[in-house]
Amino acid sequence: MLPACRQSSGSLFALLCGSADFRRLIGACAFSLTGDWLAFVALSGFVYHHTGSAGWTALLFAINSLPGVLLFPLIGPMTDRFDRQRLRVACDLGSLVPVIGLLVAFQAGSVALALGCLAALSVFAAVAGPIPEAALPNLVTRRELPLAQAVIGSLYSAGLLVGAGLGGVVTAAWGTSATLLIDGASFVFSALLVARIKRPFSSAMTMRRLRIGADTAELWRFLRATPVASALLWLTAGLRLCYGMVGLLPLYALDRFHVGDAGVGVLYLGQGIGAVLGPFVGRLLTSGSTRRRLYVAAAALATFGLGYLFLAHSTHLGPGMAAALVGHIGVGACAILALNGLQLTTPDHIRGRVMVFFFSLSSAFQGVSTLAVAPMAATIGMTDTTRLLGVFAISYAIIWSFGSSRIRVTQLDTPHKDAFGA
Repeated sequence: MLPACRQSSGSLFALLCGSADFRRLIGACAFSLTGDWLAFVALSGFVYHHTGSAGWTALLFAINSLPGVLLFPLIGPMTDRFDRQRLRVACDLGSLVPVIGLLVAFQAGSVALALGCLAALSVFAAVAGPIPEAALPNLVTRRELPLAQAVIGSLYSAGLLVGAGLGGVVTAAWGTSATLLIDGASFVFSALLVARIKRPFSSAMTMRRLRIGADTAELWRFLRATPVASALLWLTAGLRLCYGMVGLLPLYALDRFHVGDAGVGVLYLGQGIGAVLGPFVGRLLTSGSTRRRLYVAAAALATFGLGYLFLAHSTHLGPGMAAALVGHIGVGACAILALNGLQLTTPDHIRGRVMVFFFSLSSAFQGVSTLAVAPMAATIGMTDTTRLLGVFAISYAIIWSFGSSRIRVTQLDTPHKDAFGA
């Protein structure tokens, strides 16, 4: 018999009250995400201080995202063939080794060692990151899944807001060593919380030898045979191809609004608040048919483009912050609706590979977009670059909507097999 608060309503309070396992999962995600950003802020300052190069500092973002892209054929099968809960705990505890390495690098002033440790942390994060999304349909009911995923999706943005801000404060007050010690403690707390989750992370785990080629081929066959899943991945690609224009926010604060570093922080604050709100806005708008879920996801991508078109025409900080907030409500809603749709569409035995592919695809296309925006802004200016990508986002959303209207969406109406039932 489920607790009364679990059965009462679809509210966040009811979900948190009724599921200790879900509380532990979001606690683990919050600890690890905040710790990641704490370390990244400290590492950014360390590398810039020792090299004096903005290029070396920018390299950190590539090192932080590339492992997930390059190792996708290995990481995906791991999340389906191994026990997901034990794999997550192992990644959290394994991350302590490169954290210790960073402490040594900071003491020795070794940039090379620091970058190597960041690469190792990125590998562990690439393995551990998709596991909550792959496991979530087995920890909550189908009815609770959209809200549960909205909560976890918002944690990524909240982790950036809290972790990056806290990282700057802690590093300035107590130094980089204190920041890294807190980061290490966050991994320990995350591992302890995940280890205490009682429900299985998978309902169809097949323990057998990894066959990277065969497992990857099975993923491609599934995507070809499941148009809804393929369409949602195409939507994700479109979203991330436009995402590079987010890197222009500091230029608007400094060159357009002339408000200095404080203005940069205000624009990023608007971005962060919008990204936190987006998953919940998307969930509120998708109650009803599956078809509506797809149309709202496309509208969210168009909202991203509209927000940045408004930013391109803003002349003051206030409207600029509002534009960033609205645009990133669209980002948060689009990303989480795509992710939740994939969870509902994908059977458990292959969900790990699909989630890993989702995150790898996001990192790869976002990286391409980020690299493309700098020369575009230098050639045609930041305003025209923003307009171009904003129009691209809106056009992509419209074309994707027409394409997805031809898809039969009954797959999303079939309940996934979870521990609680539909």
